[in-house]
Amino acid sequence: MQNQTQVVNLNFLNDRKEVVTSNEKYKCVYFNFEVGDGLAKHRHEGYATVLVLKGAVKMTFETENVPLADENIFELSENMMLSFDARVVHDLVAQAPSQVLVTISERLS
Repeated sequence: MQNQTQVVNLNFLNDRKEVVTSNEKYKCVYFNFEVGDGLAKHRHEGYATVLVLKGAVKMTFETENVPLADENIFELSENMMLSFDARVVHDLVAQAPSQVLVTISERLS
């Protein structure tokens, strides 16, 4: 396997969405959201983390038999991270102008 070491200064990312790095094991995506912006209901075939660099977001999960939190809602503020099974349908809405780093694992078999 080839060395894939990479340094990225997140202070220089200005786009609404930018893939920071990706390889066969995971992908990191930077998002810059305004209030009310976010990611509509979706799912991935692996695990994920959401790291709030600045701002605040609300994440909601659609689960039937396994409650994750009160009403399956997580409110994350600056410097908070949530790791989860991204095969569960979820969405994300910015409650304040927010900068978020999302990491998504490879597809699970």
